[in-house]
Amino acid sequence: MKWTLLLALGVYAFVPSDGGFLPKGRTVQVGNMRFNPSAQGNAVELTIESLGKVALRGQLGMSVPDAVGISTGTCNPGDSDECFEYGDFARLYITAAKLSNQNCATIEWYSPYARRLEDCYEIVDGVHWYGGGGPTYVDTWPIEHISRREAPVVPADVLAGDEYGGVTENYWLTSSGVAIHVDESTALWFSVNSTQPNKACFVAQDTHPYRNREEIRLKYDICVGTSAETFKDVHLRALGRYYDRPSAIPDERMLVQPLWSTWAQWHADVNQTLVQQMADRLVTEGFQNSSHVEIDDNWESCYGEADFNLIKFPSPKGMVDAIHALGLRVTMWIHPFINMDCPSFQTAFQRGYFVKDERNKFGMVGWWQGSNAGLIDFTNEEAVQWWSSRLERLQTLYGIDSYKFDAGEFNWLPHAHQLKGDSYLDPGLATTKYVEAVAKFGNLIEVRAARLNQKEPIFVRLLDKDSRFGYDNGLQSVIPTVLDFGLKGYSFVLPDMIGGNAYGGRPSKELYVRWIQVNSFMPSVQLSILPWDYDEEVITIVKNILSIRNEFADKIIAAAKQTLVNGSPMNRPMWWFDPTDFNTYTIDNQYMIGDDILVAPVVQEGAVSRDIYLPKGRWSIRVREGSVTYSGPITLKDFPAPLDFLPFFILQSGSSN
Repeated sequence: MKWTLLLALGVYAFVPSDGGFLPKGRTVQVGNMRFNPSAQGNAVELTIESLGKVALRGQLGMSVPDAVGISTGTCNPGDSDECFEYGDFARLYITAAKLSNQNCATIEWYSPYARRLEDCYEIVDGVHWYGGGGPTYVDTWPIEHISRREAPVVPADVLAGDEYGGVTENYWLTSSGVAIHVDESTALWFSVNSTQPNKACFVAQDTHPYRNREEIRLKYDICVGTSAETFKDVHLRALGRYYDRPSAIPDERMLVQPLWSTWAQWHADVNQTLVQQMADRLVTEGFQNSSHVEIDDNWESCYGEADFNLIKFPSPKGMVDAIHALGLRVTMWIHPFINMDCPSFQTAFQRGYFVKDERNKFGMVGWWQGSNAGLIDFTNEEAVQWWSSRLERLQTLYGIDSYKFDAGEFNWLPHAHQLKGDSYLDPGLATTKYVEAVAKFGNLIEVRAARLNQKEPIFVRLLDKDSRFGYDNGLQSVIPTVLDFGLKGYSFVLPDMIGGNAYGGRPSKELYVRWIQVNSFMPSVQLSILPWDYDEEVITIVKNILSIRNEFADKIIAAAKQTLVNGSPMNRPMWWFDPTDFNTYTIDNQYMIGDDILVAPVVQEGAVSRDIYLPKGRWSIRVREGSVTYSGPITLKDFPAPLDFLPFFILQSGSSN
């Protein structure tokens, strides 16, 4: 059967399309809802209207077999406003949006027989989608520009071939004023322009990596705006409804000053001499106003042993003390694995601290630095205490200030595994508990995976970017990914290495410079490839960018603190300033920091100019000749941006939105 459901602000109705199982012309009224099924298939056509315009249109129940007919009666709606039965195959519960539920309607499918329930929504011209589970290898803003294959919405690793990255949430937003949040208990898969062309599809399906379930449920809320709200207002209301705000801001020094990692410079070929030389050179080259030095991969005696390799690092305490004497802090790379050849493996194995398989036996895993390893079970509190105590020991013995925590995604779990806690939250639960455990090490830490962890006052890192310009995990994907993180409530973003990770060779001078310009007003800056490996011009440009960050430190800190107040991200999409300005909806190469700084870096290889869009207001920019002010909205065509120049604009006082 087919119904048409009109869901408008203050008016919610099932409207007959061309007859149905009820007598022709008859309408059933339920509160402020009307319905009349037709005889054309089993899908439900859903239309959501806002202020007289169609905000969202879709088809519900696309996977319900044609052989299953709808009952002529309705089931008991319980706490819902209406319930419809498809025999004993499935039920559809609908709760209308009203003031008591913050104008968020609820759609819930339930089936004890189906293994797949699917609802799809149309992607139409002029309406843009944001969010979408997690970052992808080719990241775009908005998300409807590309095809995303159907994949589970769980924290994963795009570099390992997964569709979505490590920071995922069941949340979407459209420029037409609709926010969609899928319940955490749903075994959710999502696709765009894939299984159904020109549609965004939400699927409940209990295949790997989800646990098998006795029944399948597809449950989600659709929030719409009031007459006084923009889609930004809808977003902030929905974000506050479904996610916690951070309890505090992360380390203020790291918010302003750069950190220096060993990774992209030396990868796993790191030792004490190189670390000390890096720290010393930072001071002699004039970069002493930095946050810390980060010792990355391959400092351990064995992967997971949580102690120094004394051949590579003969005097770890002396090294840390020497770096501290320079005014710099020291952090280290940590992962949740213990390789089988490490002495600590036997301790963790015998005590049952590793994630177990479906037979309640040890679940062997492989990762990028070991094919035979155990993964710490962070749903096991005793295991967490033991694992954490080893890191506390490092801090006590050597004076380590904090840590970079790697991995944490579901794909590192044993294929069939057991976790303590609500099985309906598995496997995202593994990520949530990992981040909760490591967040206890303070606000200087960084993680690369997150799920329902918005409350933690920590840095969330972008997964390793490649040293190239493109959207395919290169420079052009940085701004879209940072904006995506902020939309999901992760404001304190660490955009990873300046210049990328140098996996295919060193970044060019141009790429390196353009990369730090992109990062200029982001929540943190991480360098690894050393600027003096290029030339004096690069050293000067890097110093200028870092000087700009210091100059606007108060603005950066203020933007971080505003996240605590209302959930606003530090880095904001262009539509944040004026959500009624359609020209801003697809801009993916500009961003704002706070309410009054607009950043427009060059992200195209070989470009020495770019088009810049300024929204309404008076915007000033420093140029070599002085200061120039423009009145928006305006597009500055071919605005000059040579390699040593970063275009950024300041909103003039009295010229706000």
